[in-house]
Amino acid sequence: MISFNGLIIAAIGTLLLYILSIVVFGRKKQTGDVGQQEIPLSELAEIWAESKRTGQIHIRDIAPLWRKSTITEGERSEYTFKYPEVDDWFHTNISDQPWFNQAEAHREICYQLLRMLEAEDPSPSVVNPSNDVEASWDTNTYNMLGRTSLLDHSLHVAEQTVALLIDAEAHHVIPDAMVAALGHDIGKLPTNRTHLYSLGEHPLAAGRVLAETKLFGNLSRKEEISRAIKHHHMRPEGLIGKILKKADQKARQMELEDAVNQQKQQAESGEETVDEATPLPAAENNLARQADADIYGRDEKVDSKNKTSSGAINQINISSWFEPDAFLDELKPYINRLEGRRFKAFSMPNGYVYFQARAIEEVTRKLAEKADAMDIATMADKDKSMQKVLYSVVEQFRTGHDMIARDLIKDQYFGGYFSIKMQSGKTMKGYFTPFKAEPFGSIAELENSKKGILKNFVSVDVYQS
Repeated sequence: MISFNGLIIAAIGTLLLYILSIVVFGRKKQTGDVGQQEIPLSELAEIWAESKRTGQIHIRDIAPLWRKSTITEGERSEYTFKYPEVDDWFHTNISDQPWFNQAEAHREICYQLLRMLEAEDPSPSVVNPSNDVEASWDTNTYNMLGRTSLLDHSLHVAEQTVALLIDAEAHHVIPDAMVAALGHDIGKLPTNRTHLYSLGEHPLAAGRVLAETKLFGNLSRKEEISRAIKHHHMRPEGLIGKILKKADQKARQMELEDAVNQQKQQAESGEETVDEATPLPAAENNLARQADADIYGRDEKVDSKNKTSSGAINQINISSWFEPDAFLDELKPYINRLEGRRFKAFSMPNGYVYFQARAIEEVTRKLAEKADAMDIATMADKDKSMQKVLYSVVEQFRTGHDMIARDLIKDQYFGGYFSIKMQSGKTMKGYFTPFKAEPFGSIAELENSKKGILKNFVSVDVYQS
C-alpha cells in the first residue's frame, strides 16, 4: 500500500512536471501569454497542505501561482480618491479581498482606471457617434441609460463581474476580469475620444487606453483582457470575455430598471420628472420593453395604448392584513442595508428614515401573503393597483399613527422626491417615503450601523425642480 506521504510527493511531482511542460511549451511557441516563471516548491506544498487532502488540486488553487503580479514600492500608489464613496468601494471590492493578495499589479491598474473615471466625472455612460452600437439604440433607451454616469456604470459592471465569477467558483480570474470591467468603457471619457471613438469604436478606444496604462503590459493575461474589452458588444471568446459581456448586460438591465422605476414613481405621484435634461414619456412600461429589446436583441411588441395615470391616489381598505407594529418590524432590517452600492432605506441624523417604495411594497406583499390576502400578495409587478395599496399603507402611518414626516411630502402622495448631498459634493436624487426614526430605535444606533456609501450622506433635502 502506498503511504499518504508518498501520495503527496507523487502529486507534487506530477504538478511540477505539468508546470514545467507549460513553461517549455511556452518558450517553444514564443508567445507573450506564457513566459518562464520560477515557482518555489514551498508555495506548491503550502497549497497542497491547505487543500482538503482529497488527492486533487483544483485549477483555481494553483492559478494564482502563474497569474501572480508583483510591483515595486516605487510603482505602488497611495490610493487616494476624489470621492469618499469610491474610496470605500475600492477597499471593499479590491484592497480587502483575498483574490488580490497575489495580484498587486492588477490592484494598481484598477486604481489608475478609477482615478481616470473620477477625474472626468460626471461623464455620460452612453456615446453617440453614428457608427457606434449604442447610437443605434432607441432614443428613449439612450436617454434612460444616460442617467447613469460612466463612473457608476463601470462600478456596476465590476460588481456584476465579481458576482458572476463567484457563482462560477472562478475566483482566480477575478483580478483579470476586474481590470477588464473597470476599463471596458474607458474610451468614452472626453479626453480619450480619439479617432477610434469618432469611428464608433469605443471598445477599441478603451483597449488602446488600457494598453497604455502603466503596468498593464506586464500582466500575463493582457491579451485575453484586451480581447474581452474589444468584443464586449459582439461575440466574446474565453471566460473573461463572456463574463464581461454578461456583466455589462446585467448592469444595463439594472440601470434601466432603476430609470423606469423612477419614471413610474414620478408618473404615479403626479410630479414632474427629476431629470429635465433627459425627459421620458409617460409610457414607462413600453420603454422598458423597448430598452430590453435594444440591449438583448429580443423581439418585444410595444403597446402604444399603454399609458400611465397621474394625480392623487385613492385609499383602499387594508384592515384585513395590515398591522402597524408588524409592518415596522419588517421594515427595520432594510434600514442602512447595502447590497453592493444599492440600498432601499437609510437613516439621517435629522431624525428621519427614508424608505424607497420598493421596500414598502416588499413588506406589503409579505404581510398580505401571511394573512392570505393573495389578491395583493400576487399582484403583478407593474399592476396599477399597487400604488393604491402603498398609499393606503402610508396613509395609515400618517394619520393613524403619526409616523410620517408630513412636512416633507404632500398628503395626497405616498412619497416625494429628495436630493441627497454627498461628502464629495455630488448629489443623488430619489423617490422616498420619510418615516420618523423613533419607532425603529435610537437614531445614534441607526447612524452607527451605516457603512459604505451611506456613511457619506451629508444631508437630505426636498428636491426643488
